[in-house]
Amino acid sequence: MPGVNVTLKIRGVKLNEVSEVSFPGTAGLKAEIKEKKAAEIPNGLDAKDVGDTQVEVSLTVPADLPPGKITLAMNTPEGAATASLLVREAALLVDEKEPNGGFAEAQPIEWGRTIRGSVKEDKDVDVFQFKGQAKQNVLVEVAANCCGSLLDAALTLFDARGQIVASCDDTPGSHDPLLRVTLPADGTYFLSLYDAHDRGGAWHPYELTLKEVAP
Repeated sequence: MPGVNVTLKIRGVKLNEVSEVSFPGTAGLKAEIKEKKAAEIPNGLDAKDVGDTQVEVSLTVPADLPPGKITLAMNTPEGAATASLLVREAALLVDEKEPNGGFAEAQPIEWGRTIRGSVKEDKDVDVFQFKGQAKQNVLVEVAANCCGSLLDAALTLFDARGQIVASCDDTPGSHDPLLRVTLPADGTYFLSLYDAHDRGGAWHPYELTLKEVAP
């Protein structure tokens, strides 16, 4: 987020050989390498797919950095590796709050806001609630796998009685769900987010956005 200093963790292959982290084309964004080490490989995943090393970087983010996508470059003896980062407007972000593992503990989410959270452990489920109206068109977006998260997110939407209204796992060309639904009635709805393989941990962050859209 603009004006917020953060610690960024990056995982991949041979990142213990990274000598510099930079942001081509983005002025004023500075990074300092704090740590390079081996990365634990989550159960059921392969090192060649998820990486076996990690770099921890401290970022000084300018207050006037505009929202959008920026490029991160990591210099290694074998060449430069690149990745993308999303810069978000702070006013639209809301942090996930635990406990939120069931309907009774569901965290409220407002229209147009983005929840920044993570599936913190195996079999963890995050539940959010919102009020909707009959025939209201809803779009729920999850950004996780597209941004380097190991989370294979899935969504299920329930009504106030606990009945399933809609669900979504992968979308074409992506492991991130995109749920579109027309609400059947006025009332409170519950949105459940979880990993499709019941995995979780430090490398399973996500952003979830709730929107009202045109028919």
